[in-house]
Amino acid sequence: MSDNPKLVKVIGKYKIVVVESKCIAAASCVAIAPTLFQMNERNLVEIIEGGSDELDNIMLSAQSCPTGAIEIYEGENKVWPLV
Repeated sequence: MSDNPKLVKVIGKYKIVVVESKCIAAASCVAIAPTLFQMNERNLVEIIEGGSDELDNIMLSAQSCPTGAIEIYEGENKVWPLV
């Protein structure tokens, strides 16, 4: 798993890891999955407590991040980003 994961949440088959140090406040994730992600007072992405979304939207929101700050795992296997 990545260095310094800030937030981790499991939804369905996905484990979502937000690496705050990679966030540049593009907010594309919020535009795609506003019921799961929000920008905090420091203008960095965070997972909404109790938030959720469709699995397709979760993956799209991670894929929209220009810095790869949102990582998606299925079990221990990283499925996004693939780098």
